[in-house]
Amino acid sequence: MRALRSPVAQFLVVGLVMVAAIVSATGYLADRAANNEAINEAQKSIGIIANSIAPNGFSSSLLVGRAGDIDKFTRKIDPLIAKTDLEHIVIWSQSGRVVYSDQTNLIGRRPGLGTGQEKVIRDGGTASVWTGQGSSVATEVIPESAHRKLLQTYTQVRTVSGRRALLFEGYFSVNEIQSRRQQIFNAFRWITLGPLLLIVLATLILRVLTQQLTHAARERERLLHAAIDASDGERRRIARDLHDGVVQDLAGTTFSVSALARDATLDRGHRSSLQAAAGSLRGSLKALRSLLAEIHPPDLHAEGLAAALADLIAPAGAAGIAASVSVEGAETASDEHAALVWRVAQEAVRNALRHSAASTLAVTVRGDGHRLTLEVVDDGVGFEPGSVQKAESFGLRGLRSLVDEADGTLEVRSSTGEGTTVRMEVDAR
Repeated sequence: MRALRSPVAQFLVVGLVMVAAIVSATGYLADRAANNEAINEAQKSIGIIANSIAPNGFSSSLLVGRAGDIDKFTRKIDPLIAKTDLEHIVIWSQSGRVVYSDQTNLIGRRPGLGTGQEKVIRDGGTASVWTGQGSSVATEVIPESAHRKLLQTYTQVRTVSGRRALLFEGYFSVNEIQSRRQQIFNAFRWITLGPLLLIVLATLILRVLTQQLTHAARERERLLHAAIDASDGERRRIARDLHDGVVQDLAGTTFSVSALARDATLDRGHRSSLQAAAGSLRGSLKALRSLLAEIHPPDLHAEGLAAALADLIAPAGAAGIAASVSVEGAETASDEHAALVWRVAQEAVRNALRHSAASTLAVTVRGDGHRLTLEVVDDGVGFEPGSVQKAESFGLRGLRSLVDEADGTLEVRSSTGEGTTVRMEVDAR
């Protein structure tokens, strides 16, 4: 039962059921076509045999029924009949009298013609009927046909003068017809079954190849996530080492210098120098903390989102930009959504600091329990959205796939001289 749960096994079962159904249907149709074709061949054969026996027509002396003429005709046709699949032949007159038969006791009898025989001897053509299917005349003429099936096939022939029509009738063994039908059916069977099996085989191969490609794609995705996790872990380690080492040492030095600058025993000049040094150290500390946030934000979850965004905009003051952060209603957001907000904000803030020449920059996050919205707005020089190269320089296109995977929307609105707004909305439920 476990094997049937495999998609390949299920495909094979369905494929085999469909093949069986199609083979049954095509087998039935092919059998009918083979049977019809075998009968058609018998009808063609009876015409060829009749023309071979009397290519210029049958002698009128047969109609008289003289014994010498009948013996002469028998010696002529016996070798020809022996080369065919015919079991019996009968030649009829229009009045329904047996003019000639390989069974001499029938010659001169008048069993009468059936409806189909009358039509062929009158209008021409060729027809066939299985004995035992309403052919009482055939049973009377060939009594053994009452016990086994024979194919009674007849065609119109004429006397040498062409004035009188005769009916040339031959009886084919059902075994010969079935043998020919089987030969034709075998050809039909492989014509229909062969391509079908090839299609199933090709589809199975495609199925296996598709599964292999899917497995390879999943493996590549797993390796990519592993690489991302490894990179994220390495950045986290670097940020932690810097924070616990250099940043702490720099913060302690800043506090020490600031305290020394307040020492009243020092003259004013030294205190001014120490205050300037403390200010420089605080600026370096702030820039280093901002760099740490770039490398890896310390708290990428809803509660720490405001602090992470504040660290993100820290370099704005050094660039002469008045930056602000406002976060409301984001407490229920998941860690994944908080990380997505920070990543989009990071790219938008980075672009604003590098390209906008803005004087103000505002990062706003709003949540209502259903939707989480981020807006990064600057009053800089802006750009024309139709300018593909300029738009691509913002680098937000790479984040669209992440936002799409979270069923969110990302929009960039800008115009020359009107600043830029980056807006993201995501379902926070």
